[in-house]
Amino acid sequence: MQAPTEWEFTADVAKWVQQALDNDPSLPFSEAKCETRTVGSAKRSDLILLDNDARPVLTGEIKLPWQPYGGTPFNDQVVNDARAKAKRANVPFFFTWNVNQFVLWEVFAPKTAHTQRPYRTWRVTSVHRGDELCSPVARQAIQAWLSGFLADFAAIIRGKAPLGLKLPDEQFTDRLEAALDRPIALTVEELARRYKEPRLKSQIDAWMRDELGLTITDDPDGVRDNLDRAARFACYSLVNRLVFYEALLKRYRRQMDPISIPDDITTGDGLRARLKSHFALAVKATRDYETVFGEQHASYGECVPFYSDHAVPHWREIIGQIHQFDFSKLDYEVIGSIFERFISPEERSKFGQFYTRVEVVDLINSFCIRAGDAKVMDPACGGGTFLVRAYARKRELAPERSHSELLQDLFGVDISPFATHLTTINLATRDLIEEENYPQIARSNFFDVARDKPLRQLPMPRTGRVGTKAHGKGQLRNVWIPHLDAVVGNPPYIRQEQIPRSHKKRERGLQPGTKDYYLDLVRRESGAELSGRSDIHCYFWPHAASFLKPDGFLGLITSSQWLDVEYGFRLQEWLLRNFEIVAIFESVDEPWFVGARVATAVTILRRQNDEAARMANIVRFVQLRKPIRDILAH
Repeated sequence: MQAPTEWEFTADVAKWVQQALDNDPSLPFSEAKCETRTVGSAKRSDLILLDNDARPVLTGEIKLPWQPYGGTPFNDQVVNDARAKAKRANVPFFFTWNVNQFVLWEVFAPKTAHTQRPYRTWRVTSVHRGDELCSPVARQAIQAWLSGFLADFAAIIRGKAPLGLKLPDEQFTDRLEAALDRPIALTVEELARRYKEPRLKSQIDAWMRDELGLTITDDPDGVRDNLDRAARFACYSLVNRLVFYEALLKRYRRQMDPISIPDDITTGDGLRARLKSHFALAVKATRDYETVFGEQHASYGECVPFYSDHAVPHWREIIGQIHQFDFSKLDYEVIGSIFERFISPEERSKFGQFYTRVEVVDLINSFCIRAGDAKVMDPACGGGTFLVRAYARKRELAPERSHSELLQDLFGVDISPFATHLTTINLATRDLIEEENYPQIARSNFFDVARDKPLRQLPMPRTGRVGTKAHGKGQLRNVWIPHLDAVVGNPPYIRQEQIPRSHKKRERGLQPGTKDYYLDLVRRESGAELSGRSDIHCYFWPHAASFLKPDGFLGLITSSQWLDVEYGFRLQEWLLRNFEIVAIFESVDEPWFVGARVATAVTILRRQNDEAARMANIVRFVQLRKPIRDILAH
């Protein structure tokens, strides 16, 4: 079937609305008309809905997502045009609809700020090509949605369900989600095309497996799902940097220029070069945020958002959407809430990211972080949930401590560029006012991190330290990891079959990243004699312990297999020789690691050198039969 034109699709919608009205006489509408000329204008509204007295109550614009101005229903030109037509038709509401997402607006005055415009959104379907719009599944979904929308709109015009005004952070997230739809779809198409070439397929598989933690499969449905997740991940990663850059302009406007993409940039390579120059400005101006803006050339994912030349105008529109909020005129508290929503675990899951439930994180942190000045590390920090919640707990325990003091107590490590940039943003935006805003996050393999090596370098305080002279711009300090009060986190789930053996001993020692290397490391550091069949998380325990104070806490969520299988017995033996086992939690009611299909357990340990105290300790094995949220509520 040939793909419908915009006008043909609008005519179909008018027909479907009429069928819905015929099926439900209680609705206060009489008819839907297609392409009606507005009074006093040569322009037409795509669709107009009449009430039972044949008076117009709703007009609007329909755009196909692959056509100009159809990438997002929040497109300024489309919204302003639809508003003007509704004003001329003297109707109180208008809509903009790009098939996938429908936005109902209350007519607002010209030049009304974006944050002051009442609207409501509906997700309708997900089509990105003409043939998809022809499919019976898509058309039936649209018809079913129209029936529901008419009931919703009837409640609105009857005054039973006012649109209301959304908070700025909600509006910002709505706009960015909608604008990302099209570049993600185009990126998926381009990834799928490249995936058919064997050489490129192996590169994409390695990236998806090693950095995104996806299971590689040859099943067509599995491949499509992986490529969709990968494209969402890459595009979301880029938009995070764009938003953070915009937020930094509020403080560094003299040193940084607003991002602009001229019309003569029409290729992905050109867009990448342009953004790279802006990001370099941010690193120079702030003297930090290398983990956010520094391009990791070894990461395949850095290039993915720029693969499709067709996506360039949509990225230009996304940057425009970000500019519209003009962070320079927003309070820091509002900017903070925008980030809190947009990079929340729930939001990240929409873009292909697994995450640990916040309630589980709070459970672990509550056991392990006992004081407001506690020094805490997450050795596999992911999106930063453990460290952000640790920040919140420490601030509650010691409200007098400043933002920079809290940051100096927190340390994060992850091998993924996306994880480190997301954690950095997540912590920095806890307080954008304070100048010394430098999260101590390093992109590294945790097993390369040691107490006798600096974790990374960060700018010196601009005012210098007590007893020293003020330091000039550009000077850096080494960040050392002290003896820690707690190590918390969710180590990666990598089965022992995926960890390679070292085939030969190099002159400089065992090959990093191999079983032999990990076994030797934990034996030398902590006296742990682990099995060569151990999953990767087993090596995290003894290496993390090398950073702890004598009475420090270790709280990890891992696969629960180590409690029952042979390779776990050696780990258990080592734990009993070095720790009091405070508690081990399992849940029969809810998955704790959202998106991952693996049985998990939370283990809380306290370092204890006194053998008698260890032997006298009573271990609590706790099985939760209700969601943690419900238990904490009581």
